[in-house]
Amino acid sequence: MRTRIITLISITLLIGCKPSTPQLEDNYSVHIKAEGVYNGLRAYLMKFDRGRSKIATDTAIVFNGVTTFKGNSNGAEMRALRIDGVNGQLPFVLEAGEIEIEVIKDNLKTSTISGTSNNSVFNAYKLLTQQKQDDLKAIRIAISEAKDNPKLLQSLQQKGDSLRKDFKLYGFEFIKNHSTAEFSLLMLNELTSRNNFDYKLAVNAFESIDPALKTKNKANQDIVFKIEQKLQNNPNKSKVLIGDKAPDFSAPNPDGKDIRLSEIQGKVTIIDFWASWCKPCRVENPNLVNLYNTYQSKGLEIISVSLDQKTQKEAWITAIEKDQLSWFNVSNLKSWQDPIARTYGVNSIPATFIMDENGTVISEGLRGAALVAKIKALLD
Repeated sequence: MRTRIITLISITLLIGCKPSTPQLEDNYSVHIKAEGVYNGLRAYLMKFDRGRSKIATDTAIVFNGVTTFKGNSNGAEMRALRIDGVNGQLPFVLEAGEIEIEVIKDNLKTSTISGTSNNSVFNAYKLLTQQKQDDLKAIRIAISEAKDNPKLLQSLQQKGDSLRKDFKLYGFEFIKNHSTAEFSLLMLNELTSRNNFDYKLAVNAFESIDPALKTKNKANQDIVFKIEQKLQNNPNKSKVLIGDKAPDFSAPNPDGKDIRLSEIQGKVTIIDFWASWCKPCRVENPNLVNLYNTYQSKGLEIISVSLDQKTQKEAWITAIEKDQLSWFNVSNLKSWQDPIARTYGVNSIPATFIMDENGTVISEGLRGAALVAKIKALLD
């Protein structure tokens, strides 16, 4: 704990106390110290495209262990340093000012960057990311070693769920905590380029960014436009998040009778999105059956929403019987256009949402052992 506190204090000092580097208008200089790199090898500044560095925007030759890139900056941009003969690449923020890079020739990714404010923020982000990845790795190892201790295993699985949830959220939280840094704008642009990014978290992070930063220069304005377009076109606008009230719905069961969520709600209720044609869903069904048989008497309810289509109605009914899904089953038989799936922001299956007795979503996306551990913790 003491080590972690010291680390966090170091991060605060790194961001808050580093004196700003004097800048000459909008010029940048990237000074590279590359001890051990052979003379004549070429270094490249690579531009990112959809999260990958693809285009070389500048080149320089290493001589006597050093080289420098100079130019004019229209605003902060992500770049990656690559050097012939050196493994990996090093992302950094290219911006006005004096940027210092000390190359580790065995792995460029581990090199150090200093000299400008946004790179200091980026360094802090990378440090926190590594800490969280180390924590997740440690919990995975601990879970694998605790298979013969059910009580400890359950505790570790719950801790693992918490760490994974934190890891999912923290990028957006980092942006909110560094709302005046252009790196946060660059980072949000990257996060919203990923498939299935969390719409509500992205909107909250975007709204937290300093308005003056969004209009500071044309480069920032262009990034803002890109983010706004991705938010506008995101299919998960209505995705239900943990802590939300679960939207009520009704749909017909195989006999054509409408079943309403609010009328069958238990002490704990699993909303399960699946389809008869979905192989991972069918593999997961025995896990749900065991859960239901174990905990139905303690207050567990399950309602499965099938994303089959009209021509697959018989296949849906057959799958229910074959997999012994003895709980509530409904479907509008509209495949991915199902209004319930769209309300919940479901764009892949299997997908689960867990509600408490008050109708609040307390977990989502769990399956397998993680789902069993969650239900066990709630009802045992």
